[in-house]
Amino acid sequence: MSRDPLETLVRLRRGVVEDARRALAACLEAEDAASRAMRCAETAIFREQEAAGGLDTSDGAVEAFAAWLPQGRQAVAKARDAHADAGAATVQARAVLAAARASAEAADRLLASRAAVRAAAADRHAQAALDEAAARRARENG
Repeated sequence: MSRDPLETLVRLRRGVVEDARRALAACLEAEDAASRAMRCAETAIFREQEAAGGLDTSDGAVEAFAAWLPQGRQAVAKARDAHADAGAATVQARAVLAAARASAEAADRLLASRAAVRAAAADRHAQAALDEAAARRARENG
């Protein structure tokens, strides 16, 4: 017996949904990692600024902070860009998952609709057979 192509389509679409879920999970993990990296870079600037701003800090420490600050700011900017990129990828992955779910649900509804049509046809066929048997019995007894 050959498999209904619609059943194959439903199975494939469910697989696409699972793939999209995994992709979204990976994007969420990447976004979380980028967020942690951004907070770490921002914290580094704050920590270094606190160290350089103390009353007992030497001029050399202040100069070292001033020399390091552009690198720190660059690290923060890079981390923010990475976080924004990760967020955009997450938004896209959510959209892909939503489309995959909608597509799978449409295929499921079509498969269910076909099954209902087949069941109704089988019910009509069975009822017609019962009606025919009743009519035959009535003719034989009549």
